[in-house]
Amino acid sequence: MKAKKTRLYTTLGKFSVLMFFALLSCKKTPSEETRINPPVRSYIITARIDKKGTNTDSEGTGVLKGSYDEGSKTLTYKLDFENIRPTLITLRSGIKGSVGELVRELYRNNGQSAVTSTQGSFNLTPLQERNLLKGLWFVAISTTLASPEISGVLTLKQK
Repeated sequence: MKAKKTRLYTTLGKFSVLMFFALLSCKKTPSEETRINPPVRSYIITARIDKKGTNTDSEGTGVLKGSYDEGSKTLTYKLDFENIRPTLITLRSGIKGSVGELVRELYRNNGQSAVTSTQGSFNLTPLQERNLLKGLWFVAISTTLASPEISGVLTLKQK
């Protein structure tokens, strides 16, 4: 009888040790601790604006230069243009050749004298940021003659 109890205790002891190691080895670290945040990037933005893709014979041209910071979600721009009197300048999101969805109105002429440049900055929503980084944004400059008369796609280059 004593031999059976000893064998039982030995077996239970071995079983307990195995269960202890099995439970210990199953412990996983939470995924929140192992997650690595991607680096915050900054971009240089440029756009050459001309009559290509608008089917006009406009002599107007323009250049948009700016930057975008993923950390602050802020886009800063300066737009210079010549040989054109814009009535409306917009940033749009969509594929090249489409009307696109209005993102932001950059300039509207409400009877003031002609300008040759405009600048500013604004914050982006997550959807706007995604479309900008995919290269789906373009500038459209409209006049009383055509809408848009000239346009250009924004390109991004990582700083």
